[in-house]
Amino acid sequence: MSALPPLRPITLIAPRLDWAPAARAIQACAELLMPAGYYLAAGPWREAQARLGELRPAAALVIGPLDDPALRAALATLEIPIVETWIASAQPLDSAVVVDNAEAGRMAARHLAAKRHARVACVSADTPWERARREGFISSAAALGLELAADIVQPEVQHMNDGRMAFLRLLTTNTIFDAVFCTADLLAAASVSEAHNRDLHVPQDLAVLGYSDDGSAAQWAQGLTTLGADAAILGQRAGQLLLDRLDGERGTGERVVVEAVLEERLST
Repeated sequence: MSALPPLRPITLIAPRLDWAPAARAIQACAELLMPAGYYLAAGPWREAQARLGELRPAAALVIGPLDDPALRAALATLEIPIVETWIASAQPLDSAVVVDNAEAGRMAARHLAAKRHARVACVSADTPWERARREGFISSAAALGLELAADIVQPEVQHMNDGRMAFLRLLTTNTIFDAVFCTADLLAAASVSEAHNRDLHVPQDLAVLGYSDDGSAAQWAQGLTTLGADAAILGQRAGQLLLDRLDGERGTGERVVVEAVLEERLST
């Protein structure tokens, strides 16, 4: 009985493996790569770039922009296919599968304007993709004549309590607004929860529009209107792009865009 050929590693570079959308994308990507003879190898590459050469990866999958100079240099010397995901760096080394986060923010502003909300707020976390959503929302809101009453950036959002703190920070601005755009699941679910705790009716007193990478926000807060892109689809497209690059079917400079879609429910 002949032995199966050994699997070849594809290095996985991700700042957080416990982030649910990233986990879904990684799982979908790994399931596509395994039958083709590849596996994802995770490690603390930002602290040990030299070990990348020892691993001798066939390619690299990056969650988020590849902005670390030392890591970019280490990967560049390997001369392997590299796919950045979610949001690409200003000058990708190779290829990217991204969500149009800025357009998602613009979609949020257009939706709230169509619902005749005049004074809006934005609550976001400090990640590259959420910064893009926030910037798209703020610029489009201004162009549409909406008044930005408050703009809250929460440094870190990993738990529901972080989202609650962000909403409390929004309330302490003592501004008047009739709608809020939350750029992540936890922020949106926490905003609805805290609004209810203060006897605010959604959407009569406050409309809430969220962004969901994995659908969890709408589960936590029933009837929540959300924007979002499917993390599993992003992972599948990233895996296919890696395989196409490894097989020589596609060259460098490829950019695949996963569009965000709006799921309108009761909260707006």
